[in-house]
Amino acid sequence: MFIFTSHCKKSMVSKKTMSFGPVPRMPEVPKGECAELRFSESGDLTWEHKEDGEYGMKRYTPIILLSHPSVESLPSSGSAMHWVSKSEAADQLHHVVLKGDGASSLRKEIFGKKWKLTRSITGSYRLDQI
Repeated sequence: MFIFTSHCKKSMVSKKTMSFGPVPRMPEVPKGECAELRFSESGDLTWEHKEDGEYGMKRYTPIILLSHPSVESLPSSGSAMHWVSKSEAADQLHHVVLKGDGASSLRKEIFGKKWKLTRSITGSYRLDQI
């Protein structure tokens, strides 16, 4: 019998807790629709850029999903998960959050705010603060 873990952090081991299975991912937003979310910098989810199967490198962005056209019931406080994307919007967001580039004032504006993630009819994503 084999047990596989998707994430096992040192902090999890020191607390003597374990997690099995994949971290939840936000479903793809249908073309022409939008989702509402907040970005997370706390908790067990991490900001990553890694290989995702046959589709190449993707950005893993920790979020609290507040509303989504494909998800019927979410808790009023939202649900923690990753937004997994290789979109330009995800690249730009990661650049500001992880690299800084002297944009600490921009970084402060990202967390604790609500965002609308819109997918155009052509499939591209756009993030707008709401």
